[in-house]
Amino acid sequence: MAEQHSTARIALRALVDEYALASDTADLERFGSLFTVDGEFVTSAPGSTEPVTLRGREQVKFGPSGNQMFEQTFHAVHNHIVDVDGDRAKGITYCTARHLLRKADGSLEVILAPIRYIDNYALTADGWKFARRELEWTWLERRPAQPPEPWW
Repeated sequence: MAEQHSTARIALRALVDEYALASDTADLERFGSLFTVDGEFVTSAPGSTEPVTLRGREQVKFGPSGNQMFEQTFHAVHNHIVDVDGDRAKGITYCTARHLLRKADGSLEVILAPIRYIDNYALTADGWKFARRELEWTWLERRPAQPPEPWW
């Protein structure tokens, strides 16, 4: 049982890491495939109290489409706590998301967003998938950004 739990934890961590990559690379098909066929992605605009629920892979795959307004995004996954119960699991994932925005005047701004995901997972014939993922914004920081320059 402990070995199955460890195997599940490794697979679930790989799932949340793949989610971050699919979001950052705007790979919408890959993003959708990380959810069960009837999976749900619940999100909202930062600061909004009105959640938006996308249901089923055909809707869910458009979850990261709002990132198109940014020049680049970078999601770094941190804490990942899961409770596995057979072919179901629940978890909380912490992530720091960075969004690079080119403003109207041409300057760059980075929007840093510590976020928390509340996850429900299901083991399918294709492996572990998100049955439901809810994104919670904790706060936002905005600051000027510079393109990379040699510093040595």
